[in-house]
Amino acid sequence: MAKPKYTAGFHFILSTSDQTLDKKDRRAIRSHATKAQGKRRKAVQLQSWINPDRSLRLAKESDPSEPPLLSVPIPKRVGGDFSALQLPPGIEPAMIQDLVKLISLNKHGVYPYEVCLDVHPVERGWFPYMISDICCIHSMMFSVRAFVDKSSDGDQISRQAAFHYAQTLQLLQARLNAFEQGRQDIVLCDSTIMVINTLAEAAELTGDFAGAANHIDGLLKIVSLKGGVGSLNTHNNIQVKVCRADLGLALRSGNRARLFREGIVWDCFIANRGIIRCSHEPHEAQIHAFVDALDPKLANSWKDLHAFSCLSNLAYQTTRKLSPNTYNEMMISILYRLTHLSFKDNPLREAIRTALLTFSSTIFMTRHYMQQPYEHLFNLFSSALFELCQSKSIIVPRPIMLWLMMLNRMVAYEEPSPEDWLSVWLDKAVSLTRVDTWPQAHRILKSVMWVDFVHDAPGKKAFEAAIQRLERPKESDIERASL
Repeated sequence: MAKPKYTAGFHFILSTSDQTLDKKDRRAIRSHATKAQGKRRKAVQLQSWINPDRSLRLAKESDPSEPPLLSVPIPKRVGGDFSALQLPPGIEPAMIQDLVKLISLNKHGVYPYEVCLDVHPVERGWFPYMISDICCIHSMMFSVRAFVDKSSDGDQISRQAAFHYAQTLQLLQARLNAFEQGRQDIVLCDSTIMVINTLAEAAELTGDFAGAANHIDGLLKIVSLKGGVGSLNTHNNIQVKVCRADLGLALRSGNRARLFREGIVWDCFIANRGIIRCSHEPHEAQIHAFVDALDPKLANSWKDLHAFSCLSNLAYQTTRKLSPNTYNEMMISILYRLTHLSFKDNPLREAIRTALLTFSSTIFMTRHYMQQPYEHLFNLFSSALFELCQSKSIIVPRPIMLWLMMLNRMVAYEEPSPEDWLSVWLDKAVSLTRVDTWPQAHRILKSVMWVDFVHDAPGKKAFEAAIQRLERPKESDIERASL
């Protein structure tokens, strides 16, 4: 029997411009192409958690229906960005320029560049309302001035902030009066939602929780009149802004979030959907067994957070960045489920719930310009973890106990003493895992959940401090050695 021309393995078929492929070569090429198409992974389809009938893109992709961009020469600009903008009395173009710079700095806390593509374009954010709505301009100027005043002068509010706040309330009250007279459009418009959302965020950032709650009450009434969160425009990012305001107050005050209290979807949103495939041997089986034994709603939140951590690490290491829409949906689906759960009668579940919320706050709701942004949440986590450590009947797998103690140490506001329970239990967790180098510990932590570019620096510092304490001779050992 003649030996086949194409056996198993790699084959290179050469062809030049003056050489025609024979029949067998063409058949081999077609066969190879057919097999390659069959092996291609199908594109993962992810539906919105807020609006299940809407599809999401994992990453920003070019739309073939969009016309190609034309290369048109741009005339030289005259004046500044806002030279032709009609501004209300009391507001100068330089103020708007400063506002743009401050918000540009803040946006990276909302959309971390390590994970996300470019943030929403200008036409989908706050900018259209700022330049077209006087009330919105005043509310945003008040927000910036109030934050700056709080940072520099404590509780003192400047005359500029007071002026913008008074103008905002005056214009907003006029809209409410018009609403009572039957003009619903002016109150239910997106710019009014933006104004109230900005006031709520300003109150929350400055620690005025009562004021923030009042603003969110009004905000949610308008959202309800419009038909609920699902009815809000997805193109201009209003949905996410409303949810972030609701979640931000819930995390800072310790109360339940207001939205999605009924009809919430508890299933996994991103885990087990083929979006990310990861392996964390040799601890994976032990951790999975522990998670599967938890309350199913809590377990699904855990699985989604683990999947998001692996996605974040992949995005950081490669160019496979998430789209802002997908990032927001992941954040909202995880945080709302965790804030609506409560396990006060179960120390283990409550410790895990508050730990997952704390972990989420470090990756979704970071505010680097604020000190102690979620003090109440961190205190809840610390108290729940302390109760768990005191229990003699609850057994927690060593990798998870190491993760819990490391997380608690990383969010602590002050360096604990070596005798503090936090240090003692962290040292015990490190000792029980029998690791003495950071790469070993890092591997264990990633098997639970860990985002490298967020947690590596504080985690390594806390781990190495524990190793130093463990290697330091105890006083009793020194006394015995001296005898």
